[in-house]
Amino acid sequence: MRRFVFILLALFLASSLISKGQDSTPTVKISTDKVKIDGNYYYIHIVRKGETLYSISRAYNVSQMEIAMENPDIYLGLQPDQALKIPIKGQTPDDVEEDEKDDNFIYHVVRRKETLFGLSQKYEISIEDIIAANPEAEEGLKVNQVVLIPKKRVKTLGDDSPEKSDRFIYHEVQPKEGFYSISRQYDVSEEIIKKFNADLVKEGIKLGTVLKIPRSSKDTIPAPETLADDEKTQEILANEEVSPSVECDTFEYNRWRDVYNVAIVLPFTHEITSTREETVDFEYDEEEDNNATKDSSDEENDELKITSQTANFLDFYQGVLIALDSIKDQGTSVNLNVYNTGKNAEIANDLTQESELKEADLIIGPAYPECLKPIANFALENRIPMVSPLSPNNFLLDNNPYLFQINPSFQTQLKRFTQSINFCEGQNIVLIHENDSTNVGMINNMKDMISQRFSHCETPDLIHFKEVTYKAGSSAPEVQERISHSLSLDKENMIIVPSNNEAFVSDLLGNLHTLSTIYKYPISVYGFPRWQKFRNVQIEYYYQLQLHLFTPFYVDYHDENVKSFITNYRDAFRSEPSQYSFQGFDVMLYFLTAMRNYGLDFQFCIENHSINLLQSDYIFNRLNGLSGFENQSVYMLRYNKDFEISKKSCEKVSIPRISPKSHYNEPDSNKKEAVGFD
Repeated sequence: MRRFVFILLALFLASSLISKGQDSTPTVKISTDKVKIDGNYYYIHIVRKGETLYSISRAYNVSQMEIAMENPDIYLGLQPDQALKIPIKGQTPDDVEEDEKDDNFIYHVVRRKETLFGLSQKYEISIEDIIAANPEAEEGLKVNQVVLIPKKRVKTLGDDSPEKSDRFIYHEVQPKEGFYSISRQYDVSEEIIKKFNADLVKEGIKLGTVLKIPRSSKDTIPAPETLADDEKTQEILANEEVSPSVECDTFEYNRWRDVYNVAIVLPFTHEITSTREETVDFEYDEEEDNNATKDSSDEENDELKITSQTANFLDFYQGVLIALDSIKDQGTSVNLNVYNTGKNAEIANDLTQESELKEADLIIGPAYPECLKPIANFALENRIPMVSPLSPNNFLLDNNPYLFQINPSFQTQLKRFTQSINFCEGQNIVLIHENDSTNVGMINNMKDMISQRFSHCETPDLIHFKEVTYKAGSSAPEVQERISHSLSLDKENMIIVPSNNEAFVSDLLGNLHTLSTIYKYPISVYGFPRWQKFRNVQIEYYYQLQLHLFTPFYVDYHDENVKSFITNYRDAFRSEPSQYSFQGFDVMLYFLTAMRNYGLDFQFCIENHSINLLQSDYIFNRLNGLSGFENQSVYMLRYNKDFEISKKSCEKVSIPRISPKSHYNEPDSNKKEAVGFD
């Protein structure tokens, strides 16, 4: 391999030498930025358009081979904005002066996502001191920029000098001292010391740190300026939304400069048990897969068997790979790292210690809630955008502005569903359910949503709303008689059925079909997403009763993009894509194109980002500047009497999220959702 790279370098250098006589490149501007790496000094040269390896080597009086050996990536060709390390050769008066400066400065090469605040914390120096030594830094840091950090000004954050004070004693931390020994020395609790020195001890106590110790044990309230930054932020956000002002049309992608590191974090292994598998909270989980395993054709080779859930996650990953091929064809550079969490929070915690994960620009996953929390906390701490691709639980969105939730919570879906229906057209509205005690909270919440919609009608008092309950298994004539008392022959009967009980739905639709076809009641039915997976309900009922379903995901197999994806998927994996495959494709395509269009701060421009996806239209909404993003996209599917299915997006509305005051389960599900009753 090394020989192969050397040959490529040699060919690259040869091509540069051949073009030497024809070189009409612009004058190379010699960089003044110097950096010391592993004891060696380098110029940091940013390649400009038209420059060649030959012209750069002539400008710095360094051979092309020396530059190539320090920058092995150049065998792919030089690109504008590419950063090169140029060895500094020999010793000149300027170099001596630079060496003297090294006693005064630390040379820091800016990496992606680094900020002035981060550098000030890392080197324990004020932002003002950094800007004084680097005036250009006031306009913002750039990747590969060399920043001078004044050594003589590096000191503990806080007071400029531990002067005498009537209120405080200033204590300089000595070797082997900790909070306990200092608190015992001054008879002040550790909590008080930490409170008065919040900015200084975020990462623990350090040698030489000057701490403020209150003289009085009754002095427990720091001055406002000593409050921790996160406390200030919480106080501000309690009153108003905070969001930075970002220009969303100024970013220009460069495939050499902007190489995005993406981490996929999913449970690719899962133990096979004799009991029913626990499924991920994903709206379109295949029910029959929960009791099955996919295995190889050799049934005796047990180690090749995988659970259906693992197969689903592999499908998701394969969809990601198809999207990655498409994105790379567009010239986007991506480094993909894949991590396996299993269904184990400890493994997820261990992953947060991986140095590679800290370098990620985007994290996709995990799947299970117990693994989501530690990774979400890690992403928040390291300011890495993270995508929860499968779980509908939105509890982690509070106070995490870097978290994106793809699968809308059931509460959000229900709101979009009720807010997209026009209840003001004079229909006869009938709510029919089993009166199941386990679903009382959800049903009452849905009735509240419908009542709120009634209030927006011009004549809400004239709306006909009725409620019917019965148990599945009752005699058909009795049920039909009971329901018919709430129906009308001269207006549309809108039947809303808040249930996922397949037996009840099958029984009810059979009775409604009889009332519609024999007794000629005009009926349209509104139901839940899971009805798409029912296998014991006659599909003809859906079309004859003009069933309306709400769902966040729907694949239109007539769509040309869907057809193209299926073809590519079959060619790559010799199998049919599942809806997990479509989801993996959509997630990767959406977020990498957002990063390509808007850079690493794409979350501030996400409302401007819109592309054609395969099974969803992502519409992200957030509560405030500190909360995460929840997808609000919901479709309304209508089964028509001509046996066609039509799809439309539910009306885009603003749906604020509030802290849960009570909980309910989605009907016939163990998915706990947060509900706030107004």
